[in-house]
Amino acid sequence: MRLTTRGRYGLRAMVELACYYGQGPLFMSAISASQGIPRKYLHSLLTTLRGAGFVHSLRGSQGGYSLARAPAEITAADVVIALEGPMVLVDCEERGARCERYDVCPTRQLWEELGAMIEERLRTVSLADLVREQADLVRKQADQTENQPERGGR
Repeated sequence: MRLTTRGRYGLRAMVELACYYGQGPLFMSAISASQGIPRKYLHSLLTTLRGAGFVHSLRGSQGGYSLARAPAEITAADVVIALEGPMVLVDCEERGARCERYDVCPTRQLWEELGAMIEERLRTVSLADLVREQADLVRKQADQTENQPERGGR
């Protein structure tokens, strides 16, 4: 499975929404600017995520997007699967597209197991976990900037 920009950008957008959970909807322009996701592409992602039941949208001047459930209740797997489809590493696993060697392929089980392991790991990470991770990274970056010696000019 190759995770495309669809899955990566979608998960970043959901983390952004999770950061502001309970504070009202976010404008798409704010999500786009904060996460570096083109607005048109972001609109497509949010439409898919809304259809999957993970995002609410509200029209109007006070409108925007918000999570439909608490960040702790949405996993990375939920988002990636909603945007990318099932976790399959090779085409022959997907939706009955079995090749003629499916029943005798010595590597098929390995690919199935690896796909299951990836999905299992993604199911252990919630949006709340990713929000905490983001806060830790921002804090570390601020500490590093603060602790750098001042450079004098000539």
